[in-house]
Amino acid sequence: MTARPHFSSASQRYRGWRAAGAGEERPPCRALRLALIVWLVLGAAVSVRTLVRPSSHTVFPIFTTAAAHWWSDQPLYQDDPSLDNFRYPPVFTLFVTPFAAFGPCAGGILWSWVSIAVYVAGLWWFVRDVIPSSWTRQRAALFLMLGALGALRGLWNAQSNALIVGMLLLGAAALARAVAGRQADGRSWWLAALLLAAPVCLKLTPLAPVLLLVALWPRRLAWRLLVVSAVFFLLPFLTRPPDVVLERYREWFDHLLETGGSRWLGFRDGWTIWVVLRHRLGVPGGISLREPIDSSWYRPLQLATAAGILLWCLWQQRRAARLELGPRWLIHVTLSMGLAWLMLFGPAVEHATYVFLAPPLAWALLERRAWPLGRGLILASFVLIMVLGWGAVSRLLPMWPVLLTALPAGTALFALWLLGYARTCGARDIRSPAPLREVQSTFSKRLTPCIGREDETTIQS
Repeated sequence: MTARPHFSSASQRYRGWRAAGAGEERPPCRALRLALIVWLVLGAAVSVRTLVRPSSHTVFPIFTTAAAHWWSDQPLYQDDPSLDNFRYPPVFTLFVTPFAAFGPCAGGILWSWVSIAVYVAGLWWFVRDVIPSSWTRQRAALFLMLGALGALRGLWNAQSNALIVGMLLLGAAALARAVAGRQADGRSWWLAALLLAAPVCLKLTPLAPVLLLVALWPRRLAWRLLVVSAVFFLLPFLTRPPDVVLERYREWFDHLLETGGSRWLGFRDGWTIWVVLRHRLGVPGGISLREPIDSSWYRPLQLATAAGILLWCLWQQRRAARLELGPRWLIHVTLSMGLAWLMLFGPAVEHATYVFLAPPLAWALLERRAWPLGRGLILASFVLIMVLGWGAVSRLLPMWPVLLTALPAGTALFALWLLGYARTCGARDIRSPAPLREVQSTFSKRLTPCIGREDETTIQS
Protein backbone atom coordinates (compact mmCIF):
# COMPACT_ATOMS: atom_id res chain seq x y z
CA MET A 1 0.00 0.00 0.00
CA THR A 2 1.43 3.36 -1.05
CA ALA A 3 2.14 5.64 1.90
CA ARG A 4 0.88 9.17 1.71
CA PRO A 5 3.53 11.91 1.91
CA HIS A 6 2.31 13.46 5.16
CA PHE A 7 2.71 10.09 6.95
CA SER A 8 6.49 10.03 6.41
CA SER A 9 7.25 11.61 9.81
CA ALA A 10 4.90 9.40 11.85
CA SER A 11 6.09 7.83 15.09
CA GLN A 12 7.41 4.30 15.34
CA ARG A 13 4.17 3.12 16.93
CA TYR A 14 2.14 4.55 14.10
CA ARG A 15 4.38 2.92 11.51
CA GLY A 16 3.93 -0.38 13.31
CA TRP A 17 0.20 0.07 13.21
CA ARG A 18 0.36 0.76 9.46
CA ALA A 19 2.54 -2.29 8.94
CA ALA A 20 0.01 -4.48 10.78
CA GLY A 21 -2.62 -3.51 8.23
CA ALA A 22 -0.42 -3.91 5.16
CA GLY A 23 -2.26 -5.10 2.12
CA GLU A 24 -5.58 -3.60 3.22
CA GLU A 25 -7.06 -0.39 1.91
CA ARG A 26 -7.50 2.02 4.77
CA PRO A 27 -11.10 3.27 4.87
CA PRO A 28 -11.79 6.93 5.56
CA CYS A 29 -12.18 8.10 9.17
CA ARG A 30 -15.56 9.72 8.64
CA ALA A 31 -17.17 7.58 11.34
CA LEU A 32 -14.64 8.66 13.95
CA ARG A 33 -15.05 12.28 12.86
CA LEU A 34 -18.79 11.91 13.26
CA ALA A 35 -18.32 10.46 16.77
CA LEU A 36 -16.07 13.41 17.63
CA ILE A 37 -18.70 15.82 16.31
CA VAL A 38 -21.36 14.14 18.46
CA TRP A 39 -19.24 14.61 21.56
CA LEU A 40 -18.38 18.21 20.65
CA VAL A 41 -22.07 18.99 20.16
CA LEU A 42 -22.88 17.36 23.50
CA GLY A 43 -20.14 19.36 25.20
CA ALA A 44 -21.38 22.57 23.60
CA ALA A 45 -24.96 21.86 24.66
CA VAL A 46 -23.88 21.21 28.25
CA SER A 47 -21.84 24.42 28.18
CA VAL A 48 -24.80 26.47 26.97
CA ARG A 49 -27.01 24.94 29.64
CA THR A 50 -24.41 25.87 32.28
CA LEU A 51 -24.19 29.45 31.01
CA VAL A 52 -27.95 29.86 31.01
CA ARG A 53 -28.62 28.11 34.33
CA PRO A 54 -25.36 27.76 36.27
CA SER A 55 -27.11 27.04 39.57
CA SER A 56 -30.23 25.16 38.44
CA HIS A 57 -30.58 21.44 37.68
CA THR A 58 -26.89 20.84 38.39
CA VAL A 59 -24.93 19.35 41.27
CA PHE A 60 -21.85 21.49 40.62
CA PRO A 61 -22.88 24.10 43.26
CA ILE A 62 -22.80 21.27 45.82
CA PHE A 63 -19.18 20.57 44.89
CA THR A 64 -18.13 24.22 44.99
CA THR A 65 -19.84 24.78 48.34
CA ALA A 66 -18.07 21.75 49.79
CA ALA A 67 -14.72 23.04 48.50
CA ALA A 68 -15.36 26.43 50.11
CA HIS A 69 -16.31 24.75 53.39
CA TRP A 70 -13.13 22.69 53.30
CA TRP A 71 -10.82 25.66 53.02
CA SER A 72 -12.73 27.59 55.68
CA ASP A 73 -12.71 24.61 58.11
CA GLN A 74 -16.50 24.30 58.08
CA PRO A 75 -18.43 21.00 58.26
CA LEU A 76 -18.94 19.29 54.91
CA TYR A 77 -21.89 17.01 55.60
CA GLN A 78 -24.46 19.18 57.37
CA ASP A 79 -27.93 19.44 55.85
CA ASP A 80 -28.31 22.46 53.59
CA PRO A 81 -31.95 23.40 52.79
CA SER A 82 -30.88 25.14 49.57
CA LEU A 83 -28.66 22.30 48.29
CA ASP A 84 -28.51 18.53 48.40
CA ASN A 85 -26.10 16.86 50.81
CA PHE A 86 -22.44 16.46 49.92
CA ARG A 87 -21.71 12.70 49.91
CA TYR A 88 -18.13 12.35 48.71
CA PRO A 89 -14.91 11.69 50.69
CA PRO A 90 -12.99 14.78 51.90
CA VAL A 91 -10.31 14.20 49.25
CA PHE A 92 -12.91 14.99 46.60
CA THR A 93 -12.98 18.62 47.78
CA LEU A 94 -9.30 18.94 46.85
CA PHE A 95 -9.97 17.56 43.39
CA VAL A 96 -12.85 19.95 42.72
CA THR A 97 -11.16 23.04 44.20
CA PRO A 98 -9.51 24.20 40.91
CA PHE A 99 -12.88 24.07 39.16
CA ALA A 100 -14.61 25.92 42.00
CA ALA A 101 -12.01 28.70 41.74
CA PHE A 102 -13.33 29.61 38.26
CA GLY A 103 -16.85 30.24 39.53
CA PRO A 104 -20.18 28.56 38.74
CA CYS A 105 -20.16 29.28 34.97
CA ALA A 106 -16.56 28.85 33.84
CA GLY A 107 -15.87 26.25 36.53
CA GLY A 108 -18.99 24.29 35.65
CA ILE A 109 -18.12 24.29 31.95
CA LEU A 110 -14.53 23.23 32.65
CA TRP A 111 -15.77 20.48 34.98
CA SER A 112 -18.08 19.12 32.26
CA TRP A 113 -15.39 19.20 29.58
CA VAL A 114 -12.86 17.43 31.80
CA SER A 115 -15.47 14.79 32.63
CA ILE A 116 -16.19 14.32 28.91
CA ALA A 117 -12.49 14.11 28.02
CA VAL A 118 -11.73 11.50 30.68
CA TYR A 119 -14.82 9.47 29.81
CA VAL A 120 -14.10 9.47 26.05
CA ALA A 121 -10.46 8.56 26.72
CA GLY A 122 -11.66 5.68 28.90
CA LEU A 123 -14.00 4.45 26.16
CA TRP A 124 -11.22 4.61 23.56
CA TRP A 125 -8.66 2.74 25.65
CA PHE A 126 -11.35 0.25 26.64
CA VAL A 127 -11.73 -0.59 22.94
CA ARG A 128 -7.99 -0.70 22.35
CA ASP A 129 -6.83 -2.70 25.37
CA VAL A 130 -9.74 -4.45 27.07
CA ILE A 131 -12.43 -5.76 24.73
CA PRO A 132 -11.46 -9.25 23.53
CA SER A 133 -11.84 -8.57 19.82
CA SER A 134 -10.48 -6.37 17.05
CA TRP A 135 -12.91 -3.74 15.83
CA THR A 136 -13.11 -1.57 12.76
CA ARG A 137 -12.90 2.16 13.30
CA GLN A 138 -16.51 2.42 12.18
CA ARG A 139 -17.65 0.10 14.94
CA ALA A 140 -15.43 1.87 17.47
CA ALA A 141 -16.99 5.17 16.43
CA LEU A 142 -20.47 3.77 16.97
CA PHE A 143 -19.35 2.55 20.37
CA LEU A 144 -18.22 6.08 21.27
CA MET A 145 -21.59 7.48 20.21
CA LEU A 146 -23.50 4.90 22.26
CA GLY A 147 -21.30 5.88 25.19
CA ALA A 148 -22.58 9.43 24.80
CA LEU A 149 -26.15 8.16 25.07
CA GLY A 150 -25.32 6.33 28.28
CA ALA A 151 -23.57 9.33 29.87
CA LEU A 152 -26.08 12.01 28.90
CA ARG A 153 -28.13 11.78 32.11
CA GLY A 154 -25.20 12.54 34.38
CA LEU A 155 -23.35 14.99 32.15
CA TRP A 156 -26.41 17.19 31.78
CA ASN A 157 -26.50 17.98 35.50
CA ALA A 158 -22.71 17.89 36.05
CA GLN A 159 -22.57 14.67 38.04
CA SER A 160 -19.23 12.95 38.52
CA ASN A 161 -20.24 9.52 37.21
CA ALA A 162 -18.81 9.97 33.69
CA LEU A 163 -15.49 11.10 35.15
CA ILE A 164 -15.39 8.15 37.56
CA VAL A 165 -16.28 5.65 34.82
CA GLY A 166 -13.60 7.08 32.56
CA MET A 167 -10.99 6.59 35.27
CA LEU A 168 -12.23 3.05 35.89
CA LEU A 169 -11.97 2.14 32.19
CA LEU A 170 -8.49 3.65 32.00
CA GLY A 171 -7.56 1.58 35.05
CA ALA A 172 -8.88 -1.60 33.42
CA ALA A 173 -6.87 -0.84 30.27
CA ALA A 174 -3.73 -0.21 32.31
CA LEU A 175 -4.30 -3.49 34.15
CA ALA A 176 -4.62 -5.35 30.83
CA ARG A 177 -1.29 -3.91 29.70
CA ALA A 178 0.32 -4.73 33.05
CA VAL A 179 -0.82 -8.36 32.98
CA ALA A 180 0.32 -8.76 29.39
CA GLY A 181 3.65 -7.00 29.79
CA ARG A 182 4.77 -8.08 33.28
CA GLN A 183 7.54 -5.48 33.43
CA ALA A 184 10.22 -6.30 35.95
CA ASP A 185 10.19 -2.83 37.51
CA GLY A 186 6.45 -2.98 38.15
CA ARG A 187 5.74 0.49 36.72
CA SER A 188 2.78 -0.78 34.73
CA TRP A 189 1.29 -2.34 37.86
CA TRP A 190 1.71 0.93 39.76
CA LEU A 191 -0.05 2.78 36.97
CA ALA A 192 -2.91 0.27 37.06
CA ALA A 193 -3.16 0.64 40.85
CA LEU A 194 -3.20 4.42 40.55
CA LEU A 195 -5.93 4.49 37.91
CA LEU A 196 -8.06 1.96 39.80
CA ALA A 197 -7.63 3.62 43.19
CA ALA A 198 -8.41 7.16 41.97
CA PRO A 199 -12.12 6.58 41.15
CA VAL A 200 -12.68 4.68 44.41
CA CYS A 201 -11.02 7.38 46.51
CA LEU A 202 -13.06 10.10 44.83
CA LYS A 203 -16.34 8.17 45.01
CA LEU A 204 -16.85 4.81 46.71
CA THR A 205 -19.35 3.58 44.12
CA PRO A 206 -16.91 1.55 41.94
CA LEU A 207 -15.33 -0.24 44.93
CA ALA A 208 -16.97 -3.61 44.20
CA PRO A 209 -15.77 -4.07 40.57
CA VAL A 210 -12.30 -2.82 41.52
CA LEU A 211 -12.08 -5.40 44.32
CA LEU A 212 -13.05 -8.12 41.84
CA LEU A 213 -10.15 -7.13 39.60
CA VAL A 214 -7.82 -7.08 42.60
CA ALA A 215 -8.95 -10.59 43.55
CA LEU A 216 -7.65 -11.90 40.20
CA TRP A 217 -4.07 -10.71 40.82
CA PRO A 218 -3.86 -10.06 44.58
CA ARG A 219 -0.09 -10.43 44.98
CA ARG A 220 0.72 -7.85 42.33
CA LEU A 221 -2.17 -5.45 42.73
CA ALA A 222 -3.60 -5.55 46.28
CA TRP A 223 -0.73 -3.98 48.22
CA ARG A 224 -0.08 -1.40 45.50
CA LEU A 225 -3.75 -0.41 45.57
CA LEU A 226 -3.61 -0.04 49.36
CA VAL A 227 -0.51 2.14 49.15
CA VAL A 228 -1.98 4.43 46.48
CA SER A 229 -5.31 4.65 48.32
CA ALA A 230 -3.52 5.57 51.55
CA VAL A 231 -1.68 8.36 49.73
CA PHE A 232 -4.96 9.69 48.34
CA PHE A 233 -6.65 9.70 51.73
CA LEU A 234 -3.63 11.35 53.37
CA LEU A 235 -3.51 14.21 50.87
CA PRO A 236 -6.02 16.35 52.86
CA PHE A 237 -3.57 16.40 55.78
CA LEU A 238 -1.23 18.48 53.60
CA THR A 239 -3.82 21.22 53.26
CA ARG A 240 -5.48 21.63 56.68
CA PRO A 241 -4.56 21.04 60.35
CA PRO A 242 -4.62 17.36 61.33
CA ASP A 243 -7.39 17.75 63.90
CA VAL A 244 -9.62 19.47 61.34
CA VAL A 245 -9.00 16.75 58.76
CA LEU A 246 -9.71 14.00 61.27
CA GLU A 247 -12.96 15.73 62.19
CA ARG A 248 -14.00 15.89 58.51
CA TYR A 249 -13.28 12.17 58.11
CA ARG A 250 -15.28 11.40 61.23
CA GLU A 251 -18.18 13.41 59.80
CA TRP A 252 -17.92 11.49 56.56
CA PHE A 253 -18.06 8.10 58.30
CA ASP A 254 -21.03 9.23 60.39
CA HIS A 255 -22.73 10.47 57.23
CA LEU A 256 -22.22 7.09 55.54
CA LEU A 257 -23.73 5.28 58.51
CA GLU A 258 -26.70 7.64 58.76
CA THR A 259 -27.57 7.65 55.06
CA GLY A 260 -26.62 4.05 54.25
CA GLY A 261 -30.24 2.92 54.35
CA SER A 262 -31.79 6.08 52.95
CA ARG A 263 -33.52 5.99 49.58
CA TRP A 264 -35.05 8.56 47.25
CA LEU A 265 -37.32 8.55 44.25
CA GLY A 266 -34.54 8.20 41.69
CA PHE A 267 -33.25 4.86 43.01
CA ARG A 268 -33.40 2.04 40.44
CA ASP A 269 -31.91 -1.21 41.74
CA GLY A 270 -32.91 -4.72 42.68
CA TRP A 271 -35.00 -3.48 45.60
CA THR A 272 -37.05 -1.39 43.15
CA ILE A 273 -38.08 -4.61 41.36
CA TRP A 274 -39.30 -6.04 44.66
CA VAL A 275 -41.23 -2.87 45.56
CA VAL A 276 -43.05 -2.82 42.22
CA LEU A 277 -43.65 -6.59 42.26
CA ARG A 278 -45.11 -6.37 45.75
CA HIS A 279 -47.42 -3.62 44.57
CA ARG A 280 -48.54 -5.65 41.54
CA LEU A 281 -49.27 -8.65 43.76
CA GLY A 282 -51.80 -6.59 45.65
CA VAL A 283 -49.93 -5.90 48.87
CA PRO A 284 -51.66 -2.94 50.61
CA GLY A 285 -50.01 0.43 50.11
CA GLY A 286 -48.62 2.25 47.11
CA ILE A 287 -45.20 2.08 45.51
CA SER A 288 -42.98 3.52 48.25
CA LEU A 289 -39.67 4.27 46.55
CA ARG A 290 -38.49 6.43 49.45
CA GLU A 291 -38.96 3.89 52.22
CA PRO A 292 -35.68 2.43 53.60
CA ILE A 293 -34.92 -1.23 53.06
CA ASP A 294 -36.37 -3.02 56.09
CA SER A 295 -36.16 -6.58 54.79
CA SER A 296 -34.44 -9.41 56.65
CA TRP A 297 -33.59 -11.22 53.41
CA TYR A 298 -32.39 -8.47 51.05
CA ARG A 299 -29.09 -7.71 52.80
CA PRO A 300 -28.10 -11.41 52.90
CA LEU A 301 -29.07 -11.59 49.21
CA GLN A 302 -26.65 -8.75 48.44
CA LEU A 303 -23.83 -10.52 50.26
CA ALA A 304 -24.66 -13.92 48.76
CA THR A 305 -24.70 -12.60 45.20
CA ALA A 306 -21.44 -10.72 45.79
CA ALA A 307 -19.77 -13.91 47.03
CA GLY A 308 -21.20 -15.87 44.10
CA ILE A 309 -19.87 -13.38 41.57
CA LEU A 310 -16.43 -13.44 43.21
CA LEU A 311 -16.32 -17.24 42.93
CA TRP A 312 -17.56 -17.02 39.32
CA CYS A 313 -14.79 -14.57 38.39
CA LEU A 314 -12.11 -16.75 40.02
CA TRP A 315 -13.49 -19.73 38.12
CA GLN A 316 -13.33 -17.72 34.88
CA GLN A 317 -9.70 -16.98 35.66
CA ARG A 318 -8.96 -20.70 35.72
CA ARG A 319 -10.92 -21.22 32.49
CA ALA A 320 -9.10 -18.34 30.81
CA ALA A 321 -5.74 -19.88 31.69
CA ARG A 322 -6.78 -23.36 30.58
CA LEU A 323 -8.36 -22.21 27.30
CA GLU A 324 -5.79 -19.46 26.66
CA LEU A 325 -8.50 -16.80 26.37
CA GLY A 326 -6.08 -14.07 27.45
CA PRO A 327 -6.10 -11.31 30.09
CA ARG A 328 -8.23 -8.94 28.05
CA TRP A 329 -11.11 -11.40 28.00
CA LEU A 330 -10.79 -12.08 31.73
CA ILE A 331 -10.62 -8.40 32.71
CA HIS A 332 -13.54 -7.62 30.43
CA VAL A 333 -15.93 -10.25 31.79
CA THR A 334 -14.90 -9.58 35.39
CA LEU A 335 -15.42 -5.83 35.08
CA SER A 336 -18.71 -6.31 33.24
CA MET A 337 -20.12 -8.71 35.83
CA GLY A 338 -18.93 -6.49 38.67
CA LEU A 339 -20.69 -3.49 37.13
CA ALA A 340 -23.87 -5.52 36.63
CA TRP A 341 -23.86 -6.49 40.30
CA LEU A 342 -23.24 -2.87 41.23
CA MET A 343 -26.32 -1.72 39.35
CA LEU A 344 -28.52 -4.42 40.92
CA PHE A 345 -27.29 -4.51 44.50
CA GLY A 346 -24.89 -1.61 44.95
CA PRO A 347 -25.41 1.49 47.10
CA ALA A 348 -27.18 4.63 45.85
CA VAL A 349 -27.91 3.37 42.33
CA GLU A 350 -30.03 5.89 40.42
CA HIS A 351 -30.68 6.87 36.80
CA ALA A 352 -27.36 8.62 36.23
CA THR A 353 -25.37 5.75 37.78
CA TYR A 354 -26.16 3.50 34.83
CA VAL A 355 -23.38 5.13 32.84
CA PHE A 356 -21.20 2.56 34.63
CA LEU A 357 -22.92 -0.20 32.67
CA ALA A 358 -23.02 1.67 29.35
CA PRO A 359 -19.57 0.56 28.00
CA PRO A 360 -19.97 -3.23 28.44
CA LEU A 361 -23.61 -3.02 27.33
CA ALA A 362 -22.66 -1.13 24.16
CA TRP A 363 -19.89 -3.65 23.49
CA ALA A 364 -22.28 -6.58 23.84
CA LEU A 365 -24.75 -4.92 21.48
CA LEU A 366 -22.14 -4.22 18.79
CA GLU A 367 -20.21 -7.50 19.05
CA ARG A 368 -22.62 -9.52 16.92
CA ARG A 369 -20.55 -12.72 17.01
CA ALA A 370 -20.49 -12.88 20.80
CA TRP A 371 -22.96 -15.66 21.64
CA PRO A 372 -25.34 -15.21 18.66
CA LEU A 373 -28.05 -17.25 20.42
CA GLY A 374 -28.24 -14.58 23.11
CA ARG A 375 -28.93 -11.63 20.81
CA GLY A 376 -32.49 -11.41 22.03
CA LEU A 377 -31.34 -11.00 25.63
CA ILE A 378 -28.88 -8.24 24.87
CA LEU A 379 -31.30 -6.39 22.59
CA ALA A 380 -33.96 -6.48 25.31
CA SER A 381 -31.41 -5.30 27.87
CA PHE A 382 -30.37 -2.39 25.67
CA VAL A 383 -33.97 -1.29 25.06
CA LEU A 384 -34.84 -1.47 28.76
CA ILE A 385 -31.77 0.49 29.89
CA MET A 386 -31.12 2.94 27.07
CA VAL A 387 -34.72 3.59 25.93
CA LEU A 388 -37.33 2.69 28.53
CA GLY A 389 -35.05 3.44 31.47
CA TRP A 390 -35.26 7.21 31.03
CA GLY A 391 -37.17 8.96 33.78
CA ALA A 392 -39.13 10.91 31.18
CA VAL A 393 -40.60 7.66 29.84
CA SER A 394 -41.91 6.55 33.25
CA ARG A 395 -43.34 10.02 33.84
CA LEU A 396 -45.10 10.00 30.49
CA LEU A 397 -46.64 6.60 31.19
CA PRO A 398 -47.52 6.65 34.91
CA MET A 399 -50.16 3.99 34.37
CA TRP A 400 -47.36 1.49 33.81
CA PRO A 401 -45.47 1.28 37.12
CA VAL A 402 -43.58 -1.70 35.72
CA LEU A 403 -41.45 0.82 33.79
CA LEU A 404 -39.85 1.72 37.12
CA THR A 405 -38.10 -1.66 36.89
CA ALA A 406 -36.72 -1.09 33.37
CA LEU A 407 -33.17 -0.29 34.49
CA PRO A 408 -32.65 -3.13 37.00
CA ALA A 409 -34.57 -5.60 34.83
CA GLY A 410 -32.35 -4.71 31.87
CA THR A 411 -29.30 -5.19 34.06
CA ALA A 412 -30.50 -8.63 35.11
CA LEU A 413 -30.90 -9.59 31.45
CA PHE A 414 -27.39 -8.32 30.72
CA ALA A 415 -26.00 -10.44 33.58
CA LEU A 416 -27.78 -13.51 32.17
CA TRP A 417 -26.35 -12.75 28.73
CA LEU A 418 -22.87 -12.41 30.22
CA LEU A 419 -23.19 -15.82 31.88
CA GLY A 420 -24.12 -17.39 28.55
CA TYR A 421 -21.42 -15.50 26.67
CA ALA A 422 -18.68 -16.61 29.08
CA ARG A 423 -19.90 -20.19 28.95
CA THR A 424 -19.64 -20.34 25.14
CA CYS A 425 -16.11 -18.88 25.04
CA GLY A 426 -13.60 -21.64 24.33
CA ALA A 427 -16.29 -24.06 23.20
CA ARG A 428 -14.69 -24.48 19.77
CA ASP A 429 -11.75 -23.11 17.84
CA ILE A 430 -12.12 -20.55 15.06
CA ARG A 431 -9.77 -18.07 13.50
CA SER A 432 -8.54 -15.41 15.94
CA PRO A 433 -8.17 -11.66 15.52
CA ALA A 434 -4.72 -10.17 15.82
CA PRO A 435 -4.34 -9.16 19.49
CA LEU A 436 -2.30 -6.29 20.88
CA ARG A 437 1.45 -6.76 20.83
CA GLU A 438 1.52 -6.77 24.63
CA VAL A 439 -0.96 -9.61 24.72
CA GLN A 440 0.85 -11.45 21.96
CA SER A 441 4.06 -11.44 23.99
CA THR A 442 2.48 -13.45 26.82
CA PHE A 443 -0.59 -15.28 25.59
CA SER A 444 -1.22 -17.31 22.47
CA LYS A 445 -4.84 -16.47 21.75
CA ARG A 446 -7.15 -19.41 21.37
CA LEU A 447 -10.02 -18.37 19.15
CA THR A 448 -13.53 -18.83 20.37
CA PRO A 449 -17.00 -18.10 19.09
CA CYS A 450 -17.14 -15.08 21.40
CA ILE A 451 -14.25 -13.32 19.62
CA GLY A 452 -14.88 -12.06 16.11
CA ARG A 453 -12.62 -10.89 13.31
CA GLU A 454 -13.34 -7.82 11.23
CA ASP A 455 -12.62 -7.66 7.52
CA GLU A 456 -11.77 -3.96 7.62
CA THR A 457 -8.89 -2.12 9.24
CA THR A 458 -9.01 -2.76 12.97
CA ILE A 459 -8.18 -0.70 16.04
CA GLN A 460 -4.76 -1.78 17.24
CA SER A 461 -1.94 -0.19 19.19
